[in-house]
Amino acid sequence: MALRGKLILSGAFAGLILATGCSPLEDANNGKGYAGKADTPAFETGGGQYTAGGFKAGDKESWQETLNVRAKAQNEYVRTGDSAKAQ
Repeated sequence: MALRGKLILSGAFAGLILATGCSPLEDANNGKGYAGKADTPAFETGGGQYTAGGFKAGDKESWQETLNVRAKAQNEYVRTGDSAKAQ
């Protein structure tokens, strides 16, 4: 009799878990779609105290040049003087 009770209890628990997993999710923003901030290209952002030296906000070429300079500055081969391996 105890085994039958455990089986019934475990079956009821499994049914509860399945019913919970199949329930619809709450719509947090009432169907309005993506509620985050709009994406902008990285070179259009900028300004403020964390802007790199030669970067001008909105100028894609200066943004790319700033990234290239930063990548070269982080290259260990260039930093140690072994520029033949850097390429």
